[in-house]
Amino acid sequence: MNIPLELVNVLKWRENETDKKNPLINDPGIEMYVDQYISAMHPIYDHMIQFGVDYHNFMDNNDQLGLLDFIDKYKDDSCWRLAKFANGLQMDIEAVKGTLLYPDISNGPVEGINNLVKSTKRVCGGKAKIDLLTAKIVVQHVKKIVSGIGKKVAGIIGSA
Repeated sequence: MNIPLELVNVLKWRENETDKKNPLINDPGIEMYVDQYISAMHPIYDHMIQFGVDYHNFMDNNDQLGLLDFIDKYKDDSCWRLAKFANGLQMDIEAVKGTLLYPDISNGPVEGINNLVKSTKRVCGGKAKIDLLTAKIVVQHVKKIVSGIGKKVAGIIGSA
């Protein structure tokens, strides 16, 4: 069972629709009518909503047992995209469990440094190689430290 393109367009429309464009969007009666219409036209809609609810239930609660239940429920789903997602979670089960077990740990700072190095490398690629790359990275970090100190000093002076 595939997700019809028309349904994908409807979901994108509902996500991007602003209150300014359509003041009736906040009317619960119209919202219920739209849900009923979409459900009648596309039976998979309710299934996709339940998939999202099930996913958020275990993710929001950091529930490892809920993860296993979710995978068992959807790994052989009739919609191949949902089954592929669940099987992908199964293949990376240890990483997903780690995410649920330690929700406050992030590799964002490491990815930020990696992105900085890659962008700097692109800028000074063929010039002086590693020497110029090292110098640019050091200068960027010194600028960040100096600007951070400047903000702290300004905060101290402003509060005095």
